[in-house]
Formats: sequence, C-alpha cells, structure tokens
Amino acid sequence: MSPEMTILALVTLLYVVAWIPPLVAKCRAWGWRWVATNRSTTGLPPLSETGQRAVRAYDNLKENYPPFAVAVLLLAFSGGFTEYTAVAALLFLIARLIHMPAYILGTPWLRTPSWLLGLAATVYLLIMALVALV
Repeated sequence: MSPEMTILALVTLLYVVAWIPPLVAKCRAWGWRWVATNRSTTGLPPLSETGQRAVRAYDNLKENYPPFAVAVLLLAFSGGFTEYTAVAALLFLIARLIHMPAYILGTPWLRTPSWLLGLAATVYLLIMALVALV
C-alpha cells in the first residue's frame, strides 16, 4: 500500500474515534444517561468551555477530512503519487494530530498553525491531483 493510502487509513481512524472527547464532555455536563436518550439539548446547561472546544474541534475535523480524502483518492486513481504527495499526506496527519488537542486545550498559538498546515497540505494534494488528471 502506498504511504498516502496508509496515511488516509490512519486519518480515517482518527476521524472514527475523534467523537470521544465531545461525548465525554457532554456526558460530564449532562450525565451518562443522556447518551441513551434522543440527545435533545433543550433545557440542559451549556457545556463547559473545554467541552465546547471539543465539539468545535471535532466539527473542524469533519469539515477537513473529506477534501483530504478526496485528494488522496484522486491521486490513487490517477497514479499521481510522488514522494512529495507522501510528505504532504504525512504533514496533514501530523497537523490533525496536533490540531484537535490544541483546540480542546485552548492553545490558539498551536491550533492555528496546525490548521493552516493541514489546509496547505490538502490544497497541495488537490492541485497535484488536478495535474495528474490532466
């Protein structure tokens, strides 16, 4: 398997488990019994600041995962993988591994650069996919 596809699998694994911090925050605020309900938030107290950041961090991952995945898959289908696309995919993974904890912990000096790095890696991969498809 190519490095890019392996990294896509790892990012997908992150995507699959990244719902845990927001769930824990919600359970702390609203109780574990809330999980077994229809999850209505009507009348519930607001989440802690950390809990709100956990939700936003997960939402951010959900927004950034699809373009990255599409870029990697387009490169796979077009045979456009290079050593540079492997580095870009790895940088995306590293950026996302930094971004979520930085967001939850409230460290914008780390969150913002990691988000920018992930975005730059995705844009690079999409451009390389377009080049490979032409």
